[in-house]
Amino acid sequence: MSNFSTYIFDLYGTLIDIWTDEENPVLWEKMSEYLFKNFDSKHEPKALRTRYLEVCAKEESVLKNKYNYEYPEIQIEKIWITLVNEGRKTPLNLNVNDACIQDLCVFFRETSRLKFCVYDGVLETLKKLKDMNKNVFLLSNAQWSFTKKELADAGISQYFDDLYISSEREIKKPQKEFLELLLTEHKLEPSECVMVGNDILSDVGAAFKNNVKSIFLNTYNYSPERIDKELFELGVDKSKYMPQIVDDGDITKILL
Repeated sequence: MSNFSTYIFDLYGTLIDIWTDEENPVLWEKMSEYLFKNFDSKHEPKALRTRYLEVCAKEESVLKNKYNYEYPEIQIEKIWITLVNEGRKTPLNLNVNDACIQDLCVFFRETSRLKFCVYDGVLETLKKLKDMNKNVFLLSNAQWSFTKKELADAGISQYFDDLYISSEREIKKPQKEFLELLLTEHKLEPSECVMVGNDILSDVGAAFKNNVKSIFLNTYNYSPERIDKELFELGVDKSKYMPQIVDDGDITKILL
């Protein structure tokens, strides 16, 4: 599998093992306290969660109409700016890049997080790919305000030639144009690339739509029946773009 010149990696579930719980009432109690303490913005915890979901859905709908994408991606900073100002008597002039908003987003992420670690073999694999002079890219459905710190905390930022984060592009996998953007901007030949991920629809699907081969890391222990079903529904089964399946999720095997 090391005969490709370019490796394009998914992040969560592929390189980083992460679990979050955004339904936990304690999270919303802490967010309500944080907003009041830092922004004088008043929200009842349960209502805050309801409103958060409503604003996210509205923003996604706006982006769908703007770009005519089936899979647009919101910027979480915009959601929290809206919520901050809805809880205040007088709105604040806030920007997505303001440190206070970035800190808010990180607090939300880390408060919701139950697990965070790098999968075994990831650092070794990324280092070997760079030592072999391979191109290494990240293509992730993620929020940049979360991901920039998590990449640094994981110690893997330095291995990527470029990062494609969905919130920064307002588009996410499996939308064809997201991976297509990476291929176009870096003048990459699809036949020389491979997409490595843990999701059939998002990772294998995005690759398939762009005539890129893929490697499926079964890090979530999907059953053979589920994998076969999803490959069939995607239409990739029995094609030359049928993914290489690493059933135990061991990333080091992509170099064999």
